[in-house]
This record gives sequence, structure tokens and C-alpha cells, in this order.
Amino acid sequence: MVLGLKSVPAEDKSCLAGYSRIIYMIRVCTRIVGADVIDPNYRLTWVTYIIISLLTNFFLCTFYSMYVGYKSSGDFTVILQVICFVGAGVQATVKLICFINYPDTLRVSQIFLHETYKKYEKFEGQYTVVLQRSLDMTRMIIKAIACMYIMIAISLIFFPLVYYIVQKKKILIMQFLVPGLDPYSNHGFFLLTCLHASCLCLGAFGNFSSDMYILIFIGNVSLVKNILRCKLNDLNVRLEQGAEPAEVRYAMQDIVRWHMEYLKQLKYEVKIHDITNSKNCCELTNSFSISSMLDRMQLICFWIIIAMVGCNAMSILATMYCHLNGIWPAASFLLIFSFMNLYLYCGLGTMVDTANEDCVDVIYTECRWYDLPVVEQRFILLMLRKAQNTSSLNIGSMMPLTVNTALQLTKTVYSLVMVLMRE
Repeated sequence: MVLGLKSVPAEDKSCLAGYSRIIYMIRVCTRIVGADVIDPNYRLTWVTYIIISLLTNFFLCTFYSMYVGYKSSGDFTVILQVICFVGAGVQATVKLICFINYPDTLRVSQIFLHETYKKYEKFEGQYTVVLQRSLDMTRMIIKAIACMYIMIAISLIFFPLVYYIVQKKKILIMQFLVPGLDPYSNHGFFLLTCLHASCLCLGAFGNFSSDMYILIFIGNVSLVKNILRCKLNDLNVRLEQGAEPAEVRYAMQDIVRWHMEYLKQLKYEVKIHDITNSKNCCELTNSFSISSMLDRMQLICFWIIIAMVGCNAMSILATMYCHLNGIWPAASFLLIFSFMNLYLYCGLGTMVDTANEDCVDVIYTECRWYDLPVVEQRFILLMLRKAQNTSSLNIGSMMPLTVNTALQLTKTVYSLVMVLMRE
């Protein structure tokens, strides 16, 4: 079963098995935090309610820490120090809410990718190369993100111990306080340290699990584009071999359908005669639904992207100020993580933009459209027109999600920090 949770035998080296192992690993991680929404029978469990309760208590303790810190010192920098970790909590909350609200959308994307690997791994030559390259890239990204979370978590947890050995001063791992626990007493400090370490590990694990869903679905946009290139190359071979018009027409229908999978992930099954009997491009366009694969990701990730970009920018602002003023010695570790997280998501947006531009080039340059009959040339024109108006990921429909946007935000945050430094 496509959506069933079961492990894949280690001796199976196929592309589908490799993809299934990745999904299995992600689902195990999300199940631990009560968010395995790929399961068709998914319901809110006691684990989910515990996670919601922990997030709620985290925000309550954060507001409590802001109030107590500002009331006792009257210094607004206490607020900046406390909100350094607020961004991670907001991101986890938004991801959990979005995944719970749109489980069917994630399942459709999972089924589409599963069927893609299942179908095209049976093809020889360039199809297998494309699938394996996509798998290798996915594994590399997952390992890199996992290493990033592990290194940052270990650094933040053990830095206070190293700092105490060197400087003989106690500092907390995180900045929120708990009513009834005195951070200046040995007992209270020890309990807060254990609580902070547990929250940090759980938060890192939960954010990593949700990030993997987003990365694997958005990251495979290039796979769909590369399969389109393979199909066009196959069509060129048929044209060189002098294939019959009926064979060329059937191959062209398959190419158009796959391009619509890239642009408009079919919502209803489209039969062969829908394309064969279409007399013009308008009829062909009306044969497909308007629910695009990227639109599905934008639906799921709309608030996630806003939270990721906004919270990381806020975290960079707070941690950079704390680092430059020497308020929090461990701020540099969280600062590095916030930068990496911001540019990771903006890099995904740039990757989608690049795939959209490459799709236009592939259709025009990889296909011998000039050797096609007039009717098939009209299909190429339709594909070009659609490819030039492909939707991209954006931040709240206000600005594109690209590395250039991340650079502009970095400059803005740096300017704000310099303003605060002058106060």
C-alpha cells in the first residue's frame, strides 16, 4: 500500500525502494511527534496533544520571562534575549497546524511521487539516471539538515558547561524561566537546565521532521522537469527513426500530460480522447484542472514560509544584538542556525524558479518541434505559454521566496541592529 507505514528490505536497491526508505524514515520521525499526516487514518493522538501542551507552556513561560526580566531590570534588551528562541517555537506551531489542516494535500503529493518512481524506474537509460540523481540529492540534503540540527543542539546544550569551566559563571541553555524555579539556586538552575535541554532536543527533532516533508516535496520539482526532458529526447529519437504519425501523436500526448503534471497536477483522470479529439489549444487547456503541484505546496507552505522567514529574521535580529553586546555568550550558535535556516528556505524558492526557467528552455531547445506536424506544434506552443506563466513560491504573496530576498532581509536586519546599538 502506497501510504502504509512499513520498512523496505535492505537488499532492494531500486529507486522506488530508495524513495520509500526516505518516506519511511520521515514518517517514523513525524509519528514520534504525533504528526504522521501521511497516514490515511491519521487522527490527533495523545502525543499530539502533549506536543500542543508543551508549545503552549513554552509561550506562557516566555511571556512570563519577559515580564519578570523587564520588571526587575527595566532594560528592553532582556526582551530581545528572551525572544531569541521564540521563532523556533512559532515555526513548530505553524508547521503542526498546517500539516493537521492539509493532510490530504500532502498525501496527494506523496502518491504522485511514489507513482512517478514506480513507473519510471522500469524505463532504462536516462530515466533511471534522473531518478537516482534526485534520490542522491535528497539524501544529501537530509543528511546536511540533520547534521545542522544535531551540531547546533549539541553546541547550545554543552556550551554552558564549557563556559562554566572556563569562566566560572552559570548561564542557561535557553532564556525562558519557569514560575517557582529560582535560576540563581543550584536546585533551580539544575532543573531549568534539564528542562531547557529537553525542550531544545524535542524542538530540533520536531522542526527537522517537518522540514523533511517540505524539502522532499518541493525539492522534487526538478525531478519532474528532468523526466520531461527525457520524454522529449525519446520523441526526438522517434522522429529520427521516421516513426508513424500515430506513434508521434501518442508520444506527444504523453509529453503534454506530463507537462500538465508539472504545471497542473491532474485532479481528475483525463482520457486519451480528451486530447486526441481536441481541435485547438483552448480545448486542451480546459481538459485539465487548475490545481498545480506548486500551488498545493504554496497552499501548505503559505503560513509556514511566512513564519520561517519572519521568525528567522527576528531571531537573527535578537541574537546578533545579544552577540555584539556580549549579553548572551551562546548567541553565535543560534545566529548561525537562523542564517542557515533562512537561506535554506529561500534557496528552495530559487531552485523552483530555476526549474521553471529550465522547463521553458527544455521545451524549446530539447524538442525538434520543427519536424512535428502542425497539430503537435500547437501543443508545443501551449506548453511554452503555460511554462512562461508558472507559479513560484512567495512570501505571503508579497515578495518572491529567493536567495536575493534573503540578502535584502539580511541587510535590513543588520541596519536595524546598528540602530539599536546606537541607543
